[in-house]
Amino acid sequence: MPQRKLLIILSLIVLLPLIFLSWQSWKISRDNHQVNKARFEQLISARLDKVDALVQAYFDETQLTLSLLIPQWKLETNGIREITNSNGTIRQIFVIDKNNKRLLPANNIPLTRNESALVQRLTAIWHDPKILLSNQPEPSAEEQTQAKTKSRSMSSQRMVSKSMTKNLPNNVLQHGWYLWHWEGGANLIYWQQNNQQQIIGVELEPVSIKSDLISRLPDTTSDHDSTNNFRLRVLDTAGKIIYQWGAFNPAKNQSLQQHSLSYPLSSWSVEYYGEAYSPTVLSRYNLLLTLAGFALLISALAWFLYREQIREMRLATQRVQFVSQVSHELKTPLTNIRMYSEMLEDQLDDNPQQQRYLQVITDESQRLSRLISNVLNFSRKPRLHQHEFEVNPLIQQSISHFKPSFATKSIALNLDLKATGSLFSDPDALEQIINNLLSNVEKYAADGQQVDISSTIDQQHFTLQIRDYGKGIAHRERKRIFQPFYRINNQLTEGVSGTGIGLAIAKQQAELLGGSLTLISVDKGACFQLKLPLQQRSKKQ
Repeated sequence: MPQRKLLIILSLIVLLPLIFLSWQSWKISRDNHQVNKARFEQLISARLDKVDALVQAYFDETQLTLSLLIPQWKLETNGIREITNSNGTIRQIFVIDKNNKRLLPANNIPLTRNESALVQRLTAIWHDPKILLSNQPEPSAEEQTQAKTKSRSMSSQRMVSKSMTKNLPNNVLQHGWYLWHWEGGANLIYWQQNNQQQIIGVELEPVSIKSDLISRLPDTTSDHDSTNNFRLRVLDTAGKIIYQWGAFNPAKNQSLQQHSLSYPLSSWSVEYYGEAYSPTVLSRYNLLLTLAGFALLISALAWFLYREQIREMRLATQRVQFVSQVSHELKTPLTNIRMYSEMLEDQLDDNPQQQRYLQVITDESQRLSRLISNVLNFSRKPRLHQHEFEVNPLIQQSISHFKPSFATKSIALNLDLKATGSLFSDPDALEQIINNLLSNVEKYAADGQQVDISSTIDQQHFTLQIRDYGKGIAHRERKRIFQPFYRINNQLTEGVSGTGIGLAIAKQQAELLGGSLTLISVDKGACFQLKLPLQQRSKKQ
């Protein structure tokens, strides 16, 4: 049974720390995974924002360039035609007066094929020039504040760069971009209003815009270049790929992130393809390796403690067996010594010195007999021999064994024996309990010079109290004094020999008799109380 308890305790010592460590490690691993995944997504978002910034920078520069050129143009048919023919970026130019009437291309002259196509494409604008204004972003005050403090990714409205707006000429009243689709393609117009409230619109060449944008984006990386294991794609409104770069092959993989580009290409998007975030092999098995190492270490320590404890228990058993055998061998010659000393006492003359010597031999043999009985009772399971007997004479008999030693140490006896009547129990076990308690008084409480012994019997219990007036027992030691081989390490036990099993045997015998032995709190000294039930007699009868 002790080995089984030891195994259970050691198993708990191993399992409880492992369970706690596993739980903590899982939480840390989960938190680290979430943090690293968030960082991974932030890195992707930063790459997409960088592409968006490149595209936005191109339109900011284009806007500034056109806003500086438009005031220098002669707003007449030949001058406009010369500009469109000489500038590969500009597809066509139109002018609307303050009354929302089309000035250029003019209505009263023959139009070129390109001008006729422009008139056809912009039919909706000729009917309602306010369409140009409706295509402009109108950020709220809160969004404007966020735009000043947050990155581009937090700006829900793709606004025109304010730094570029500040550099526009003073004669520009309103300006903006207009994006519309014609025949499956995206078309861009930059327009601005001059002091005469005329709207000058510049339709840009779609092929030129795409070419200029691609020239600003990174070069396409070779598929064998593992350093760029991702792919970025720029898609138009229809979802058609305009440009892509990176070594990763998307195949059928879905994009990890997708962002809309800034105004004016807000209907376009940029997508990121790559391997989804996953912990590395080392980090994935790091928890298991750590737990396995910790479990191995604790298990090895527990096994070492188990082996040491078993070895100590085996040695202790061997010692007890050895002492038991030796004590048993000593019991026979000790009995002979006591017998012959009693016979010699009857034959000696009334010589005080001889009588004293003989009394010492008798007392020491009795004390040695009690010690041997303690050892034998502790090393084997006690057996009870219960019968009815008078309890007070047995108490007085036990006291008589200690009277000489008490008298030598000037210990006064105060008896209050009121347990008149008989008790159904084991007299030998009861006598051993009393002997062990009085032996403790003799060893450790002689300086108190007094011991009180009282006994009572009520309808349910026999009660015996033995109190001394010595130094007492500290409160922290009260539960441990009944443990086998435990001796208080203080001035109380200094210089006093003992085995530390007297109280353990007394408590064991009391519980075997169905009672209890406890230490009662008193103001001075120590008081032990023995209680035995009386119902045992009725059961036996």
